[in-house]
Amino acid sequence: MSRAEAVPGPDTRPDSGGAVVAPAGAARSPGLLWTFGLFRSELVTTFRRWRTIALLGVLAAVPILVGVAVRIETSDGSAAGGGGEGPAFISQVTNNGLFLVFTALAATLPFFLPMAIGVIAGDAIAGEANAGTLRYLLVAPAGRTRLLLTKYATTMTFCLVATLVVAVSALTVGALLFPLGDLTTISGTRISFAEGLGRALFIALVVAASLVGVAALGLFVSTLTNSGIAAMATTVGLLITVQILDQIPQLHALQPYFFSHYWLSFADLMREPVYWDDLVRNLGLQGLYAAVFGSAAWARFAAKDITV
Repeated sequence: MSRAEAVPGPDTRPDSGGAVVAPAGAARSPGLLWTFGLFRSELVTTFRRWRTIALLGVLAAVPILVGVAVRIETSDGSAAGGGGEGPAFISQVTNNGLFLVFTALAATLPFFLPMAIGVIAGDAIAGEANAGTLRYLLVAPAGRTRLLLTKYATTMTFCLVATLVVAVSALTVGALLFPLGDLTTISGTRISFAEGLGRALFIALVVAASLVGVAALGLFVSTLTNSGIAAMATTVGLLITVQILDQIPQLHALQPYFFSHYWLSFADLMREPVYWDDLVRNLGLQGLYAAVFGSAAWARFAAKDITV
């Protein structure tokens, strides 16, 4: 089945000049069920791609590598991450395998997770244009706005799935290699394993929400070109550039406005009481980036001349 055939909607036909036209009545507004069908089709198409499966496989492998490395390093009784080196929480992994979830998220959030989101978001529109299926999608009575929102919703679903893949992989490896039980927060207080598990889930949701701005940026870049590879490379390049700038001390006045600046604030959820200030700043900043680049993507896509 082709990509165009997978989308619910009226049949299409080429005219005498080879252009794709819709039959009479195709302009009627689609209902909620039709919209859900379009979203489902996008999800199936995205998660069936080998590229997507490979990205999820790499993300799942990171906690395995971290867990095995910590296990080998501490086999002689030494502490993990000695001298303050390594991702956050890594020194606590040997005491409680649940800390591997926090360590894996801290290790993947600066690069692996946003890179995966950048690939999916960058390919959302440009990939369809490059494959020649974008105009077929627009013939269906969805409208450009509805199609763009569906692409963004699909990308955000991937954000959540990718984050949960990291968390579940880390929890599984942590349970196999290290003990589980009550854990000590950053503040030094003890909480039960059940509460720690709840906080781990909350942290995973916060990490997924932290990628909202990246998804919108990637979608905007995707509307600027008909080359999926160029859009993905540009998005990932921007991610790397922003994170490099975020490490330059001379730019400290601008750094609070970089979308990556508060990414690791999820660690404050492991304080007692929880320190909310940076978490709120992070989520507000992501919402701002989503609004700005989402609007830019809509403005560009609504005026774009679809010729392929």
